[in-house]
Amino acid sequence: MTDILSPDVVLPAVWQDSLQTGDVVAFRFPHETDGSNDPKVRPALVLDVEETDVGRFASLAYGTSNPRSRKAAYCVDVRSDKDRASTALHRPTRFNAARRVLVSLDHPGFELSAEIGTPVLGRLTGPASDRMHRVRARIHAERDIRRDFLGRHRRNAGGLRPVTVERRSKFRKTKWETINV
Repeated sequence: MTDILSPDVVLPAVWQDSLQTGDVVAFRFPHETDGSNDPKVRPALVLDVEETDVGRFASLAYGTSNPRSRKAAYCVDVRSDKDRASTALHRPTRFNAARRVLVSLDHPGFELSAEIGTPVLGRLTGPASDRMHRVRARIHAERDIRRDFLGRHRRNAGGLRPVTVERRSKFRKTKWETINV
């Protein structure tokens, strides 16, 4: 499914330092279901690279040459010869962003090429790159909507609410009281 690195990719001393959105990497993507087989190396599309206090992380989309129907809203297809040449893919490939993982750039699942010492195969260009940016925009919009909803939900649940309590003595009502909980 993949060839060696595309000749127009410039490598830094350490590949983690230059990994960016749109790169295609060789990664041992986990299986959808548990099984005894080890994950095989397959192309994965870098959707985002995030820096945190504990290191750099990449959001990777699953790549496959199997054209099964998936949620098209989350798929990035690399079909043309020109697009495949820049990514070092020798078969049409679909990257499914609905199936993605967030991994550290030190993750052992990255498969380093013996010749060049990097898992980076190439980079998306042309219509595939444009499609990737539309998919990323959708993912980010959905994340922002979720955060907004959860934030409002937490704000509403976090404040004190007035509750009316009935105090009884020997099964008879003695008084009503409003307390804030």
